[in-house]
Amino acid sequence: MTKSFASLVAAGALLGLASPARAEVPASLCGTKPEMVDVMLRMIEQGVEKLYSDNKMFVSRDNRDGSMWAITLPNTTAHPAVACRTKAMDTAVLCNAGEKPCASFKDQALARFDKVNAKDQ
Repeated sequence: MTKSFASLVAAGALLGLASPARAEVPASLCGTKPEMVDVMLRMIEQGVEKLYSDNKMFVSRDNRDGSMWAITLPNTTAHPAVACRTKAMDTAVLCNAGEKPCASFKDQALARFDKVNAKDQ
């Protein structure tokens, strides 16, 4: 596990303990509990590959079920936030930032999913 990834997992654990009142929380994030700690732990499991990263987020694919995940990096306005998309194109987002940063993150995450999918074809 890299130092930066370990930091993200630790940040998710701390946020899970001290979360402010949440906006609408999805029942599930592509089969994972809607908690950042659970999402980050899933990202280090065998079968998950990192496909893309920039200075705002990284995108991974869980090859076990084909789901795609976009997770913000620290120092972004929506952090911590995660979006997932199933193979059936169902999407779920967990974001505790304000309405505008969360909407921007969702749009950017969906665009990155589309970019990665287009590259794979």
